[in-house]
Amino acid sequence: SLPLDIDNMHMLLQEQEQIQKRTFTNWINAQLSKRKPPCAVLDLFSDLRDGSRLLDLLEVMSGQRMSREKGRGFFQERSNIETALSFLRRKSIKLVNIHIPDIIDGKPSIILGLVWTIILHFH
Repeated sequence: SLPLDIDNMHMLLQEQEQIQKRTFTNWINAQLSKRKPPCAVLDLFSDLRDGSRLLDLLEVMSGQRMSREKGRGFFQERSNIETALSFLRRKSIKLVNIHIPDIIDGKPSIILGLVWTIILHFH
């Protein structure tokens, strides 16, 4: 086994993040395949940034329609993510350190934590 210096530790964490990313992407796509029309996530960290895929996922998981902003501007992205996070809070789901700018920035740890929270609640 390798000594756990900082470089090896960083490599292990990156590897773990990639495994989680792949696993969560597959889970999300299995859910989104049930949507009419079906849709998919190709890159977990970038595809959730505008909030629309996140709303799609929550619609499939909850069976409820979600209002959303049309268009591709910053305001629309921010509003869609706020709608998704507000929906989760109304379901009494604790969102620890999950903030709109972090999702817009595609921060891996935040996205992975958010998806894990959704999996735990809805599955």
